[in-house]
Amino acid sequence: MKMVKYYVLAAVILGLLTFVIPIWWLDIPLWWGSASLMLVSFAYISNYPELFRKQQDGRIPWFVRWLFIPFLLGARLYNYFERKNDKVPNIQKIEDQLYLGTRLVSADVEHLKEQGIDCILDVTAEFDGLDWSAYRYDVDYLNIPVLDHASPTSEQLHLAINWLDQHLKDGRKALVHCALGRGRSVLVMAAYLLARDDALSIVDVMNKIQSIRATARLNKHQLKSLSTVKQNGRLKLNRQLAIVANPVAGGGKWPENREEILSYLNNHFRVTIYETTPNLNASYMAEQAIAAGDEVLIACGGDGTVSEVAETAIKYNKVLGVIPLGTANALSQVIYGMRSTLSPVTRACEIICQQHYRKVDTAICNDRLMLLVAAIGFESKMIEHADREEKDSGGQMAYLSGLWKAMNNNEPMQIKVTLDDDTSSLTTPSFVVANAAPLSTALAQGGNLPDMTDGELDVTWLNADDNEQPLFTVAELVFSNAESKRSSDKINHRKVKKVCVELDSETTYVIDGETYKGQSVSIETQPKSLLLLVDKERFSATQEIVQPN
Repeated sequence: MKMVKYYVLAAVILGLLTFVIPIWWLDIPLWWGSASLMLVSFAYISNYPELFRKQQDGRIPWFVRWLFIPFLLGARLYNYFERKNDKVPNIQKIEDQLYLGTRLVSADVEHLKEQGIDCILDVTAEFDGLDWSAYRYDVDYLNIPVLDHASPTSEQLHLAINWLDQHLKDGRKALVHCALGRGRSVLVMAAYLLARDDALSIVDVMNKIQSIRATARLNKHQLKSLSTVKQNGRLKLNRQLAIVANPVAGGGKWPENREEILSYLNNHFRVTIYETTPNLNASYMAEQAIAAGDEVLIACGGDGTVSEVAETAIKYNKVLGVIPLGTANALSQVIYGMRSTLSPVTRACEIICQQHYRKVDTAICNDRLMLLVAAIGFESKMIEHADREEKDSGGQMAYLSGLWKAMNNNEPMQIKVTLDDDTSSLTTPSFVVANAAPLSTALAQGGNLPDMTDGELDVTWLNADDNEQPLFTVAELVFSNAESKRSSDKINHRKVKKVCVELDSETTYVIDGETYKGQSVSIETQPKSLLLLVDKERFSATQEIVQPN
């Protein structure tokens, strides 16, 4: 508020001078200066550093610079004078990888190179950052816009301390700077040291910083802000997150989406990437991530990749997230929904960053993990007909083409089925057991939408009818409501905990989009066995993410 008083007073004086000095060519700069300072005062009153429109690369747009020339000129002159007369060096090492300093100018670049500093955290709102490409210097740059003498928000602090921690853990050297290296940058530096060692007090870290940089100090507002975020437990370093990515999923979607995914997740987690290879599958990579201490596993790929990572998450009681990069992406449709103005990848990243999870059911099918659906008949033949080349080029159209071929063949099967303790013989062209399934998996929709939190399996099978095309029965599954399906003489549905199917001969069956062969299929639900990051609006009773025991 002290700064606001100064700026308002200066703005009023300049405005009054326009009435005292009746010379139009002097009135223009006076009005200009008055308006500039009044807008800056507004920014301070409303804590709106975005007024300067500082961009991610540190540049302030030219029209903003012109609008605020009177203020910026004064700020630069003051900064130049104070820097010339400062008792401490422009840049000082606080720890081996951590430096504190003033606003950077071109003369500082060589010193940065000598020190090996390649990460810059700029905490100013009013000054342009350097164009690092012009100096051919590869620097990771982050701007947290904060007004002079003001404090960053708790969200800004959270981003800043985790950005610093991730780069320091990678063995890099980081400089935190504001205008003069006295207030804003000191606050961020202190917040990081407190977050890294919860046993330290604010007095401890300030003594440490001031023992090296004598001019470092926090005003009353900044001290109160730092105390508040520490007392509220907001100074926490992000959890370690592993991305297990299948580079060939969906015809190579991972390379295309990599930067977007990292731009979201890096702000909330300490991210490590593990890419699968022809010889090292997603299960192996997830095991490596667990060994490295990662707490959250993100499967980037199709449903097959998700299943492999999920097995590891269940084994070690870790949290699983899903970023859909495959062809069907059925699980992501269940947990995120299908209709959104955002792309599926962006939607998934936003949900993951919300950090809410739910314990959901899985199932075991012939000793393999099943997250979604196991099936024989139409579903398995649909998967068989859709080869990798067709899926890469045609996406889900490959599955529709495969389903059409399967229905045209229409080969009913003779099977012996045990649903819990009830055994019977059936003739059916399609038998589907679902733990979860989106609306697009029509053959699993014999009742209401399968619920992966109810502890039961949804079993749907169709009656064989030689006189009618199965297309009409599938259409009934898609377009009829649950009440109509229950009264249908073609559709059957049961909710059970265990299913056993015996076949006359070795037959192809499918588990979550992968085909296998066998003469029997045994499926049993595993209630609440997986910790899954979900949309809290779609899944009630979600919990904020915690480190599981």
